[in-house]
Amino acid sequence: MRLHGPTLRGRVRSDPGLLLLMGLVVALTTALTAAVAPLTDRTGDRAFADAVRDAGLRGAVVATLPEGYDDPRGERTRDPGSATELRQATSYAQGTLPGRLARVLRPGVATTTTLALQLLDAGPGRYLRLAYVDTPDGEPAVTYTAGHAPRAAVGEDRADAAVPAGAGPWPVQVALSEAAAAALDVGPGDRIPAEDEQHREVLVRISGVYVASDPDDDAWQVSTELLEPSQGISEGVLRTSAAALVSAAALPDLRLAVPADDLTQRILFTPRPERLRWRDSRELEQAVASLQTTAGVGGGDLSWDSLLDRVLADERVQVASAQGQAQVLLLGLLACALLVLTLGAQLLVRRRAGPVVVARERGASLAGISGELLVESLLVAVGGAAVGLGAVALLAGTPGWGWSLPVLAIAVGAAPVLGAVLAARATGARRVPANRAARRTAARSRRLTRLFLEASVLVAAGLALLALRQRGVVGADLTAASAPTWWAVAGAVVLLRLLPPAARLALRGGRRTTGTVRFLAAARIAETGARALPLLVVTVAVAQLTVGVALAATEREGQAAGALLAVGGDARLTTAPGADLAPAVAAAPGVRAAASGRVEDGVRASSRSSADSVRLVVVDAASYASLLAASALPDAPRLTRLRGGGDRVPALLLGGDAGLRDGLVVRWDDENVPLDVVGTAPRVDASVDPVVVVDAAAFADAGAVAQPDTVWAVGPGAADALEATGAGVVLRYDDELAARRDAPLAAGLVRLAVATSVLLLLLAVLGVVLAAAAEAPARGESLGRLRALGLGDRELRRVLGAELVVPVAVAVLAGLALGVGASAATFGSLSLERITGQTTTPDLVLPWWTALAVGVLVGAVLVVARVEWRRLRRRSLAGLLRG
Repeated sequence: MRLHGPTLRGRVRSDPGLLLLMGLVVALTTALTAAVAPLTDRTGDRAFADAVRDAGLRGAVVATLPEGYDDPRGERTRDPGSATELRQATSYAQGTLPGRLARVLRPGVATTTTLALQLLDAGPGRYLRLAYVDTPDGEPAVTYTAGHAPRAAVGEDRADAAVPAGAGPWPVQVALSEAAAAALDVGPGDRIPAEDEQHREVLVRISGVYVASDPDDDAWQVSTELLEPSQGISEGVLRTSAAALVSAAALPDLRLAVPADDLTQRILFTPRPERLRWRDSRELEQAVASLQTTAGVGGGDLSWDSLLDRVLADERVQVASAQGQAQVLLLGLLACALLVLTLGAQLLVRRRAGPVVVARERGASLAGISGELLVESLLVAVGGAAVGLGAVALLAGTPGWGWSLPVLAIAVGAAPVLGAVLAARATGARRVPANRAARRTAARSRRLTRLFLEASVLVAAGLALLALRQRGVVGADLTAASAPTWWAVAGAVVLLRLLPPAARLALRGGRRTTGTVRFLAAARIAETGARALPLLVVTVAVAQLTVGVALAATEREGQAAGALLAVGGDARLTTAPGADLAPAVAAAPGVRAAASGRVEDGVRASSRSSADSVRLVVVDAASYASLLAASALPDAPRLTRLRGGGDRVPALLLGGDAGLRDGLVVRWDDENVPLDVVGTAPRVDASVDPVVVVDAAAFADAGAVAQPDTVWAVGPGAADALEATGAGVVLRYDDELAARRDAPLAAGLVRLAVATSVLLLLLAVLGVVLAAAAEAPARGESLGRLRALGLGDRELRRVLGAELVVPVAVAVLAGLALGVGASAATFGSLSLERITGQTTTPDLVLPWWTALAVGVLVGAVLVVARVEWRRLRRRSLAGLLRG
């Protein structure tokens, strides 16, 4: 095979615009598909970092040390090396960690903590937990506003003092935060007797009061009560629980003062979110699982515990769902790009038809003809791919090749194959049977072949949709992810089957009219309007564009609905149980409604045949119903059934085992409260646990008092009104919505949907232009004859416009319908709720401006028609008559 250089150069110079256009398609498609890999890695890493950061201590790896000595309350000796011993244990635990896990964990924070000790100096309900915290940089940095740091209870001469069995309580000095000291009403110098659950005495001395130098330091995550005490009401008694800080000097006294079975020594290794990589998550899970089955040696077994593997597994499912949704968008884009490149190659070959046929007639081989076209296509494809890959490497990092290979394959191979087919048909002798029965058999064979291909497409679409319904889209499941694309292709195939009969019907109707324009337009549409490839390009592109726009809009609206449900209104106040703040909030400016209630998670509920932990919500049913009515939250009309009472408290139940409804009983303040389930509860604050809602008055009549700790409010002034109370933490709807929309996976998917939709619209326009250009010579010849026969310019323009606009309009409308149908059929299986943060599948949202695609494509066709009409008018009538 010998290539002729001048021929190649002449062909490139003859159609530079078309070649440049094909190169642009290759560059844009390659850039978007090649950017998938680096952007997926970056987005996945950010998602894992955020998930671990939000998990807090749930993501920590915890090593629990064995009891180093026997106690309880026998003879014991004070160990002045307790802090050093704990540091050595920390180093040992650090060395036990697997290497790949140690790389993503911070150095360990060692703690020695006690169980909650009840203080006996000022009545019941006051509890104190003692904690020693040692970080790699030493003890947590604090500033003492009163008193001093805890000191040893004895001098150095008695550092290893022995305490005989039966001796009185040994004192231990501790320090309290300002908030804890105020809540417990104690200060430096106070001696507070305490006891554990077994009524063994502990003597606590308050040495000082501190404020944290850095409240956000990881050391304070060990126990939030070291900075802020927790308060609540149990059985009508105010319960205050706080934690006190023990220094290294006082740690030997702590181990001497508190029974050994009340002490827990742990080492916490918190993750470094910035070092997590989602592709390494499975190995990290295996490392955590392996670590939990590993035991130490020497002083005893180190027991390991962590929920990091669950956090990573949950987030990997999230990333896999996002990957699947991204594949749905990319497969649609890839299919349209391949169709447009094929259409461009078809146009290119048509323009090369004369030289190709002449070369074949003069003895050129099919390989030689294909080779010349291959060189031309290779230059275009390589140039476009280089531009696309270079842009990705410059802007996003190392590009991925997987999604770009089909684009390169079609860009390189379509023109040579089509050129070889054209050359073979031009010079091949096609025999036509003389026998009528043989001709009918051949025609029937061609029809059966087409029916087989159409049936294959429909079967493939059905199988892809079935796979999507059964498996969803998780990870690299291309079969399920291709369901919307196959749906669009199958719809285009059906349209190609229906369009010719419709065109013939319109042609028969045009014959009965007196005007010529309608008849001539119908005749031209019947002849050229059912070209398979142009119709397929426009239909699939518009359908996939509709799917992409619907996906972005559905996720954004789903995030808004999920944020509203999670907050419970425009704002929510969470505070300590106490007085009802809702009336004052409801009277504030800009507040349409407010309701208060008690929200308690982990409440034990049981029935005759089942038991579960539920979220118990005690609200004023009337005010909560008014709140739901004044907001966009789902209404709960069954709240009216909660009024009244009897032997059993009326309740609404959502979720849980069906057996819970039969004789439901909840445990509240160590008392069983029987309930009567009268309906389905609303999903309060987007709970995923079973929800039980009762009326506060009816609950109180049953002897169960639940003071409110939550206030919901709706209205433009809701957040300001709640913050004005100064009673707790306010969660704003706007903040929750912004957090969901700014999440890496959600933001990345929306950006991808927007980018693919824009590119799909561009591909649809290119498909329209290329299809019009492909038929331009034949159309110009036909319309030129009509003009030569006396058809006026105005009628000529109308015929030309109808010929170009009608097939495109039909394809666009069909694409819109197919896109809406594909969205409705597939979105329920795309796990969109994992990205929106909802507990149920979001409702399908299709923006009205999606129909603007019709206007854009019809406008593009009209522009092409006007350009072509002007070119046709420039031809002289004499030339047309001679032709």
